[in-house]
Amino acid sequence: MNEIKELFEKIERNDVTPEMNGLLSGGIIDSLDIMALVAEIEKAYKKPLSAEFLEVENFENFASIKAMIDKAMK
Repeated sequence: MNEIKELFEKIERNDVTPEMNGLLSGGIIDSLDIMALVAEIEKAYKKPLSAEFLEVENFENFASIKAMIDKAMK
């Protein structure tokens, strides 16, 4: 999960940790964080992230973000 932690560090959200759940639904991160995170994902993988992946469930914890990236960047 270091890869996901690094993405959060790049958007200056060092306070978000792998142990946290409910990142989006719990208000830990917001839509601006999602936009910044998506930009970092696209930059890291040199591929756009399709809008179909922009769902709350995909941003709830590090595992769901990692699973989304794995599926989206095949």
